[in-house]
Amino acid sequence: MTAHPIEENHRHWWLVSGKWRRLHAVPAAAISPEQMRTAVDDARLLPARPACGMRRRWTMPGLFSRLGRRRCTPCCQALGIEPGYGTPANEASRKDPTT
Repeated sequence: MTAHPIEENHRHWWLVSGKWRRLHAVPAAAISPEQMRTAVDDARLLPARPACGMRRRWTMPGLFSRLGRRRCTPCCQALGIEPGYGTPANEASRKDPTT
């Protein structure tokens, strides 16, 4: 669930395209959960526009990509968050709560 458009992910899907180099923030309104389920089941790519404005087809990244891929810097700037690695939800869960 960590790449899904939940509050911790700023209501965006965190998806990849092409060579899976970066996680991009695709607005929740662009892809419904049902469309994503069908695309994953059928191994199809979904057309959508992420926060950075790229025109690509997107897919749900694998577990390790959700944890370790770098987020797209222009997407992060558009959302007003710091660039980093993994989805924002995963990054928040890795932080030590005592700091």
